[in-house]
Amino acid sequence: MIAGCIDRMSRDSCGGCERRGPCRSLARMVRLSEAPTERAPRSAHPFLAFLGSVAKAVEARAERRPSAFQREVEAKIVPMLAEGPVRIEEVALAMGLSRQTLYRRLKAEGATFERVLDGLRRRLGLKLIREEGVPVKEAAWRLGFSDPAAFSRAFKRWTGRSPSGMRPGQPG
Repeated sequence: MIAGCIDRMSRDSCGGCERRGPCRSLARMVRLSEAPTERAPRSAHPFLAFLGSVAKAVEARAERRPSAFQREVEAKIVPMLAEGPVRIEEVALAMGLSRQTLYRRLKAEGATFERVLDGLRRRLGLKLIREEGVPVKEAAWRLGFSDPAAFSRAFKRWTGRSPSGMRPGQPG
């Protein structure tokens, strides 16, 4: 929402938007900060670009917060992780639901079982590596990965860095 407003404002295409009042005050601030002799196009203004990237990051983070139902699913997954691959059928059974009902309820929230599982593994993996200093092999085992290399690949996908590079005091 905010990122879209900033993007529209930078292109002067707010039109009939009901939120254009607050956008105007921001646009005035931006115009005041520009040099009067050299007026850069709004789309090239660094402040708007920065503000837009911050808004997009905040909105993306807000979208990733798990709902109460997703936290309930995660609570059922956690004890199953160290036992090996976690399947939706096993979690649904532990919750007293059919596989299809679990699938449908997650879909209604805009989630999938795979994304819930991946998000849980990501949060737990970061905690194990960063805060607890658990060895990579043990973290991989605790999170149900087939081998440490699979965990390292997933960790790199999540963070852009290797697990060993995320330890406190370690160079990336």
